[in-house]
Amino acid sequence: MATKQHIIVIGAGVLGLSCAFQLSKFGYAVTIIARDLPVDLSVAYASPWAGAHFRPIPITTPAESIEHGFVTQTSSRFAALAANNPSAGIAFVRGVEYFDAPSAKYTDLDPAMGFCTSSEFRALRPDELPGGGSGNIKWGCEYEAWVLNSPVYLAWLERHLQLEGVVIVRRTLSAIEEAVFVARAELGKPDLEPLAVVKASGMGFADPECFPSRGQFLLVSNPCKETISHHWADGTSTVIIPRPLSGGTLIGGSKEEGNWSQEPCAKTTAAILKRVSELCPEMLTPPVNNPEGPPALHLLKTNVGRRPMRRGGLRV
Repeated sequence: MATKQHIIVIGAGVLGLSCAFQLSKFGYAVTIIARDLPVDLSVAYASPWAGAHFRPIPITTPAESIEHGFVTQTSSRFAALAANNPSAGIAFVRGVEYFDAPSAKYTDLDPAMGFCTSSEFRALRPDELPGGGSGNIKWGCEYEAWVLNSPVYLAWLERHLQLEGVVIVRRTLSAIEEAVFVARAELGKPDLEPLAVVKASGMGFADPECFPSRGQFLLVSNPCKETISHHWADGTSTVIIPRPLSGGTLIGGSKEEGNWSQEPCAKTTAAILKRVSELCPEMLTPPVNNPEGPPALHLLKTNVGRRPMRRGGLRV
């Protein structure tokens, strides 16, 4: 039997695990080398803290055009996973988007921009908006969106990679080139010459174009049947993302570029709870131990993670 060509993936976040998953399906032998794994809870390991959900983005740059293609392929693959592997923690729900000050790239509904071509896309009538269109929210739309339970999905990926024979090595690398030597030592193959090394390490190796974006989100026990995004006139956003398989609902959030803090901010928590309560009052429920108590959001956990961002978009 012919020897499989070998590929090394650096990083075990959702991108690294997904790359390894697809490469193994394509018939490659794969080794993952990562500092953080799905069992870890580190601020620098952003994937377990993610919502996560789909929302369409208008295409305004060449980088966004490339990313739109990735998004389309992802939705197609997630649809197959949701149908055939419910334990992966992926579901499709109604997505709703509200804007206080929408720009033309959203409201023009130009198919070339890619925004209005999402599955089941529809612009909302004014009477369907919170406040009937007379409040702060001036425009909205709905579409089909995927949501996923990030910790469940990461564990599912890792488990299936192991079943596919992918080798996962926990190691902190000081340089990309070191990955080859680690793989040779771990596999006992001193002559190993990998076909490629995939860098999916987020902020790793000091790419000058990369920077962190601190995100603070709250996990609440209150259920929600749809994912909602509200874009405020000041540029901030409020999001509500249900986590499948009884994973609660993630609400947020913050996007703080260059902020390295790993401590939860009480002021941010209070602001998130207030905004979500006003945006979606139907989510509020009395305490479990006091059915007569006042309806509220019931906080389970405060999540803080550093999203790896890159000026100029993804480097592929």
